[in-house]
Amino acid sequence: MSSAAVALLVVSLVVVWGGLAVSIVALVRRPERADYPEGGGHEGRPAARPDGPVEHDT
Repeated sequence: MSSAAVALLVVSLVVVWGGLAVSIVALVRRPERADYPEGGGHEGRPAARPDGPVEHDT
C-alpha cells in the first residue's frame, strides 16, 4: 500500500471510530429525556377514520 492509501485509511478510521466515541460520550452525559408529557391523546385533532387517507407529519 502506498503512503497516501495508509494516510487515507488512518483518517477514515479516526472519523468513523471518533464519531462513535463522541456519540457514546454524548449519550452517557445526556441520556434519553424522561420529562416528556404523557402521550396517547391527540387533543385538538380530529379523530382519524379507519378507511380514510393516512396523514404523516413530515
